[in-house]
Amino acid sequence: MSAGNVVDIERLLAEEHAKGKPPSGKRPVLRPLAAHSAFDVYHSEFKEPEPLIDRLLFPGLTIFVARPKVGKSWFALQIAMAIAKNSALAGSLRVRKPGKVLYLALEESQARTAPRLRKLTGPSDFLEDISFVYAVDPLMAGGAAQIDSFLSANPCVLVVIDTYFALAKQAGRKDVDIIQSDYNSVNTLREIAQKHNCAILLIHHARKADGDGVDVVLGTSGVSAACDAVWSLKRSPQGDCVLTVRGREMEELTYALHFENESPFGWRITATGEEATLTAERRDIVELLRNEGPHVPKMIATALKKNPNTIRRLLQKLTESGLVSKNGETYSLVPEVSA
Repeated sequence: MSAGNVVDIERLLAEEHAKGKPPSGKRPVLRPLAAHSAFDVYHSEFKEPEPLIDRLLFPGLTIFVARPKVGKSWFALQIAMAIAKNSALAGSLRVRKPGKVLYLALEESQARTAPRLRKLTGPSDFLEDISFVYAVDPLMAGGAAQIDSFLSANPCVLVVIDTYFALAKQAGRKDVDIIQSDYNSVNTLREIAQKHNCAILLIHHARKADGDGVDVVLGTSGVSAACDAVWSLKRSPQGDCVLTVRGREMEELTYALHFENESPFGWRITATGEEATLTAERRDIVELLRNEGPHVPKMIATALKKNPNTIRRLLQKLTESGLVSKNGETYSLVPEVSA
């Protein structure tokens, strides 16, 4: 490398740190990089994060997206109540880390929250462990500090923010990199979650266009880049919903959800894994084989009151997907599904 190149690099470094340049005109002292050998990293030990809810919610920042009116706020409220009450979520998922909850309901009022709570539960002492906040400063203009201060004085295991748009509101500026701005906002929430060792569930909107995973998150790539996990709730053609869960350090999971208007009111998990994406007809077959054991197509058709030819086609699809196995003319669930 020539001397000229060295001078150029030094000049660029000086310009990069110009904001930290002291009044005397002296060049700022650069902070050296903190390097760790691969050997030390390999032999380091870290405690695995304990989930708040089995196989679903972990400490860190989770962004929860869905189209309007799908029911994401109902599900978030059920999560808050399950953690405060230490009861199974949606009749299925076990709470591992119960505790207090901070719920920022920024798009509703107490008048709307009250009847929702009464539909989901009776008067209970555990409600004392959920604190609702209906107004907060914009995230990057005091809101982050308000949340941080509240958690310092009132430790919580979960913070629900409904919604990201309502919290991140800020005046438009032409000189701002939008992607970087979105990343900084969401990353600020992730840092708060890390500082207080809690989970933050950030409710957000999904795009109109079909997509999967981070592709459905509305906004720039900066919104999804800073989060630890992404949940996507989509309505299926049959009217129920499918919740897809993806995270940095967790397996991809899928849950089928059905909203009950009778007691118990609210979302209920009806299936997991590949079974969650099945049509209602295929799910009926899987449920029959689980409850009654191996059957031939004619017996299945009779039990479900369906056309035998239709049942044979559905069984073929289930076999191709690996959910059902065939032995002669008899069909049965594979061990992993029937367990």
